Amino acid sequence: MNLDLVLARFDAEVRANPAPPAGIAVERRDGLVLLTGGFNYVSAWDLTTQTMGGAVAEQVAWFRARGEELMWRVYDHDGPPGLAACLAEAGFEPAPPGTLMFFDLAGDVAGAPADGVEVRRVRTLEDLDGFVSAGGKAFGHEEAWQRAAFAKQLDDPDMALFIACVAGEAVASARLEMAPGRTFGQLFGGGVAPAHRRRGLYRALVAARVAEARARGLAYLSIEARDTSRPILERLGFVPAGRETTWTLRPYGLPEEASAASS
Repeated sequence: MNLDLVLARFDAEVRANPAPPAGIAVERRDGLVLLTGGFNYVSAWDLTTQTMGGAVAEQVAWFRARGEELMWRVYDHDGPPGLAACLAEAGFEPAPPGTLMFFDLAGDVAGAPADGVEVRRVRTLEDLDGFVSAGGKAFGHEEAWQRAAFAKQLDDPDMALFIACVAGEAVASARLEMAPGRTFGQLFGGGVAPAHRRRGLYRALVAARVAEARARGLAYLSIEARDTSRPILERLGFVPAGRETTWTLRPYGLPEEASAASS
């Protein structure tokens, strides 16, 4: 894999020209590409050291006037210099950093789970409840907004939700997002309930999404990996492309827990 070429392609295709999920709009203003709607996210930008301060201040004013949260993800290779410090000064708060990783779908992933584990794609509302519940077990809190958002997309070919079940109970979940005419699929989630870790469920969920993406004719997968997931993904053939930090601007007076629940 030519990492520089893949990274440039990712920036141009996924970030600068995003294909938003249902209910999310793409806006271009002040040198920024933003996703807005169910969540607000700065996807790409064309800023200089001279223009970034004004652009950041304008977005802070815009979203705080509406009482809405805004996320801005910054990668190692992003400019302009001093952007992270500018975001911090404007009131954005950093999440723990992760690692952007790519997988070349010309390769393969071995991901057979332990006996008694079933991995399947979510097709029903019952399985969607299991998906949300499994995420809650894995990460410590349920993302309740997912029920309403994903219920409308169970037959959407551009999004695939997966669960891993033990004795009929969903104990792990993961998501794959795709878009027509694109070469990248994006991996999200990938959490396993603590009592069921070290049984191959995470690897099996990756393998299921690799198979789905390859069937769609995609060339690569991307993921922003937590430090706990990165070693597993590297063993599966994912290649690190640099660190990333997601900066979040929270509405005035809204505690972090309440803000996260509404995003």
